[in-house]
Amino acid sequence: MKNFKEVFDIWSESWAITERTKRDELLKTILADNFRYTDPLIELSGLNEVSDYIVEFHKQSPGITFAQANVVSHHNKNLVKWNTLNENKEVIDGGSSFVLVENNKLKDITGFFEVDNYPEQ
Repeated sequence: MKNFKEVFDIWSESWAITERTKRDELLKTILADNFRYTDPLIELSGLNEVSDYIVEFHKQSPGITFAQANVVSHHNKNLVKWNTLNENKEVIDGGSSFVLVENNKLKDITGFFEVDNYPEQ
């Protein structure tokens, strides 16, 4: 059984994989069937929508990856501070995610980061 940091490392790694089949196989190992993902730009449900979003991310931001900076956890709830890295693995930005886990799988991720033209609430 993987601990949360290992599971979140796999999540971060999946954002760097450009080959869809490989990425989807990896995501299947860590995402709950009812997985939901939200960030300031989008709301998604399930592996296919997430993988589609990652494809678009690669088109807009080639070479960008993510890495954990800090994790605090309790009762299957996790707060992750992460770094955005350029192709030289230099920190260029960052954000935080609130993550719910169920049966050692990611159930819900809410990402927080600053964006230009953030939609008005």
